[in-house]
Amino acid sequence: MYFILTAKSLLWVTLSVVSTITLFTAIYSPKWLVGPTDYNCISSKSLSTETNNTLDSPYYEVRCRPSVGIYYRCKKINGHQHCGSFAVEGLATDSLMFPFVWKIGLVLMSAGVFVSFLMSAMAVGSFCKQSIRKKSVFGIAGSGQGLAVLLYLIGVICFAAGWGSERVVVLCGTQSVPFVSADCTNGSGLYTAAFGIVLTFATAMLSGPADRATSSDKVALQLEQGENIVFLL
Repeated sequence: MYFILTAKSLLWVTLSVVSTITLFTAIYSPKWLVGPTDYNCISSKSLSTETNNTLDSPYYEVRCRPSVGIYYRCKKINGHQHCGSFAVEGLATDSLMFPFVWKIGLVLMSAGVFVSFLMSAMAVGSFCKQSIRKKSVFGIAGSGQGLAVLLYLIGVICFAAGWGSERVVVLCGTQSVPFVSADCTNGSGLYTAAFGIVLTFATAMLSGPADRATSSDKVALQLEQGENIVFLL
C-alpha cells in the first residue's frame, strides 16, 4: 500500500468534502424562497445592542420575513420568528403542507448527499488505495459525483415545480405557478444549493486529472525507487 498525494488529488478530495457539506447545508436551509412582506418580530437582546426599549427588557423588535425551503420554513409564531420543519409527519405529511413534488425533490437531494458522502469517503481513501479490483477509485468516485449532480438538479427542478402549491401561493401571492414564484425572491438556501451543484460538477470533472496525476511518470519513478510515501505538490 502506498500513500500518494498530489496537488490535483488534494484539491479533488477537498472539493469533494466541501461540495457534500454545501448541499447538506442547503437542504436544511429554510430560505430557498423569501416572502415579499416583512413584519416586526421579537429577538433576544445581546449585551452590545443598543435599543430604545427599557434596559430591563431582555428582548427587542427586529424586522423579519417569512421564508420556506424544501424541508424547513420560517414564520412568525407568538411574536417570535420561528424556523422549523413543516413536514411534521415526514414524507407522510399532507400534500397541502408538504407538496408531493417537494417530497420527491427532498428524497432525490438526500440521495445525492448520501452518494456524495460515499464518494467523499472514497476520495479520502484514494490517498492510500488508488484502485478497487483493478478499477480506478478516481473513476468510480467521479462517476458517483456525476450521478449526485443529476439527483441534485432534478431535486431543485422538483422544488421549482411546486411553486404553484398552496403553501407557496400563501407566501408569494396568487400569481405563483410552477417555476414562477410571483412576489417571492430567491433566498440564500437556493443559491447555496446552486453553488453546491456547480461545485459537485467541477469535482466530478477534476477526478480525471487527479487520476492522471497519481499515475504519472514522476510518481511511478518514486515508487520504483522504493518510496512508500509520495508527495508531488
